[in-house]
This record gives sequence, structure tokens and C-alpha cells, in this order.
Amino acid sequence: MEKNKSIGRIVSCIYRFTAITLHKKLEKYNIGPGQLYFLMVLYRNEGINQEYIANKLMIDKATSARAIKKLEEEGYVTRKIDENDKRAYNICLTKKGYYLKPIVLKILREWTNTLLTDFNEKEKKTLFELLEKLLKNANRGIEKSE
Repeated sequence: MEKNKSIGRIVSCIYRFTAITLHKKLEKYNIGPGQLYFLMVLYRNEGINQEYIANKLMIDKATSARAIKKLEEEGYVTRKIDENDKRAYNICLTKKGYYLKPIVLKILREWTNTLLTDFNEKEKKTLFELLEKLLKNANRGIEKSE
């Protein structure tokens, strides 16, 4: 690999640019990029518990609890005690949370299109395959270090 090339730096820059862009576009809804990903999981799996969301997003339970609390305070979700496990909460979208779905999807689609400008279909497919492989390797690296 070339001397001054760093995967970490590139990924970090893309992450920061994404966070900046999403923050600007979501500001008027009083949510940040962190909460956005929780909404995306809920749009696909409503009524799941906090632990499932944390696992799905590969984040710790405390971070998950804070993000869900913020979404609840803003009126986007409600927490309901799980009937099978009284210690767990299931997270459900409110009408306000559902209202935001097309807005959120549009914001994400536009940002994805911006990132993929000048990529042909084959390059897009290859990019996603390589990023998935990178993610698996990163996850394995974390597991080894624990």
C-alpha cells in the first residue's frame, strides 16, 4: 500500500462529513445523526427491545439508552415494558416518528447519491462488497481484542 494512505483516515473523514451533513438536515427535527440510525432500525423492526437495537447498530447499551431517551423526549418513540421480560423495554414509533420516515429516507438517499456520484453500477456493487468485508474484519478485530 502507498505510504500516506490510511483506511482509518478516509473512513473517519467520510463519517465526519456524513455527521455534519445529517446534523444540518435533521436539526429542525431536534434529532442528530446518532438518533437517526435508531429510527432506521425501528422503521424495519418496530416493537423490538433496546438490546436488539444496540446489537444491530453494534453499540453499547448505555449509548443506546441515551439515544432512545432523546427520541422519547422529542416524541418520536415510546417505551413499553416487554410482556415476556418485565426488565426489558420494547421501543415503538409514535405518529410523529412515522411522519419523519419519508423525510429521513429522502435525506439518506440524497446523501448516498452524493457519495456515489461518478460511480457506475459495477463500482457501487464492488464498493459495498468491500465495505462489508472491511466491517467484518473490524468486528473480528474487536472480538479478538476483548
